[in-house]
Amino acid sequence: MDSLSIKKLMTLCILTVASVLPFCAFAESDKPNIIIIMTDDQGYGDVGINQNPVVNTPNINQLAGESVSFSNFHMDPTCSPSRSSLLTGQYSMRAGVWHTIMGRSLLPTEHVTLAESLQTAGYKTAMFGKWHLGDNYPFRPEDQGFEQTLIHGGGGVGQTPDYWGNTQFGDTYFRNGKAERFDAYATDVWFDETINFIDENKNSDKPFFAYVSLNAPHSPWRAPDSYVKEYLDKGLPKKLALYYAMITHLDEQVGRLRAKLEQDGISDNTLLIFTTDNGSTMNSKRKEAFGKAGFKSFFADITKKQQYKDWVYNAGMKGYKASVYEGGHRVPLYIHWPDGGLGKSRTLDNLTAHIDLMPTLLDAAKAEKTGAVIDGASLLPLLQQGKILKPRTMFVTNQRVDIPSKDRPTVVMTDRWRYVLHGEHNLVELFDIQKDPSQKVNVKDQFPKVAKQLQGEFEQWWDSVTENGTKRQRIIVGSDHENPARLTGMDWMEASSEREVPWFPGFSRPQDAYEGASWMGRETKFPRLPWYLAVEQTAQYQIALYLKDKPASHPIDRKFAILEIDGKRQVLPVTKLANGVNFERALTKGHIKLKGWFADDEAGEKNVVPAFYAYLTRK
Repeated sequence: MDSLSIKKLMTLCILTVASVLPFCAFAESDKPNIIIIMTDDQGYGDVGINQNPVVNTPNINQLAGESVSFSNFHMDPTCSPSRSSLLTGQYSMRAGVWHTIMGRSLLPTEHVTLAESLQTAGYKTAMFGKWHLGDNYPFRPEDQGFEQTLIHGGGGVGQTPDYWGNTQFGDTYFRNGKAERFDAYATDVWFDETINFIDENKNSDKPFFAYVSLNAPHSPWRAPDSYVKEYLDKGLPKKLALYYAMITHLDEQVGRLRAKLEQDGISDNTLLIFTTDNGSTMNSKRKEAFGKAGFKSFFADITKKQQYKDWVYNAGMKGYKASVYEGGHRVPLYIHWPDGGLGKSRTLDNLTAHIDLMPTLLDAAKAEKTGAVIDGASLLPLLQQGKILKPRTMFVTNQRVDIPSKDRPTVVMTDRWRYVLHGEHNLVELFDIQKDPSQKVNVKDQFPKVAKQLQGEFEQWWDSVTENGTKRQRIIVGSDHENPARLTGMDWMEASSEREVPWFPGFSRPQDAYEGASWMGRETKFPRLPWYLAVEQTAQYQIALYLKDKPASHPIDRKFAILEIDGKRQVLPVTKLANGVNFERALTKGHIKLKGWFADDEAGEKNVVPAFYAYLTRK
């Protein structure tokens, strides 16, 4: 059946049934193309239609008006965990990703990802932008089911694993592991590549899957000047102006992509998803954003203006990114697929989450489910046939530690309740989210049976998602897939806290965004921590240690370099003005712990500074 016949059948179905039911079971069509657009650190209230008359998002607003919108959809409170759940259909704890650094953001390869499943089902696959699930083999997107990739390193442009000196303007990114320079602003690059991918595949007999994972509006907050000016002219503080400018720019690119799909005649049978990875990063308590006067003063002044009087900041929710209160994890989700009956405005308030997207998309693509545990459920019966979801209990946790703990912040969610646990602070709260969406009144004492029941469900869930332990993932070195392997301090293991790991944005232009906590300038404050590695082949290796990355050409300014592998040290002198030191070592196939540092004595204890980068080359 051709696409025109399918559309006629769908139209007839809609005309005859729409007066009775808002849903209609459509005839089977070709597998849809699939595009997921996921922004970074854009909260539910950072979209114009969600009670925010200040941020300019006309294209996202239009998409929402032509899609099924979910008003009760949840991610994890931070980046990597959300991404792991999206790509595996599992809770991030079960997927083995519960932090964004410290080697705990590496997505274990035993999982069959969404991309791998779609690839098996005949899809061409690509991802562009932010990966944040491992910068080395075997954790890279090209190792996890994506045939074409173009990414920045780490969790944000300019973080430690990124190409040295990147600022979002005229940067170097990694195309299937190889460095390549671009002239455009980062968000433009990701959408340029997506459109090129569409051009390559729009006439193919195979459907395509594009995962467009943006770095915007994650810090460092930087945007083209014309977009920033729009918000400065509205009276916004500079940091908020930069943040919203990034959102408006990406909104423009969403419109550009949709226009491309329309132009090519493939919009109707493209299943387009727009969502974000966690709650808003623009916390109202940010001093660097709202200054000494603070948020309350700013908000009181700006809402005096008639056009902004109805602004409800953060959609009235409690909490922001990294919080297990609603504002930390409830995010927008819009699903547009006209050939699948999802081309008109409809809002659903069902409790749903990131773990549901993989089974939903596999269902839409008529793809095989994997044999692994899938925590989510397909939403297609709800979306297309109006089938009611069974009552469900869902969980969001924010671990951000090396070894997960039941005492870390967690929320247990049902349609009515939010049971919030902060074990480290001996705090337990229960909120009736239907009556109290801002989570102002703790009703735990009024509903002790509910609290007890949800506590029991939390205990069962925790035992389930941690049953396989908390093993550390190992970067593979000496492989034909990545030789040399470039290691960065973001993946150091055994850190007692995230303050011991160098990850925060740096490189240049610190005045443009909040970068005061950058590891740059604090190099001597970091401990000597190891990388956990798996040597794939017994061979001779060159191991090069750098204080700052190789392209930085930054002098070490120490007298000796120390390489330690499984407790055995090797010391070499540092020549004047050298930016790196090369060691030669025979490595045997198997597991090793490696660390390196520089010092002013051969014992390696005087004036110590770690090697934040290392390159391992099998010779």
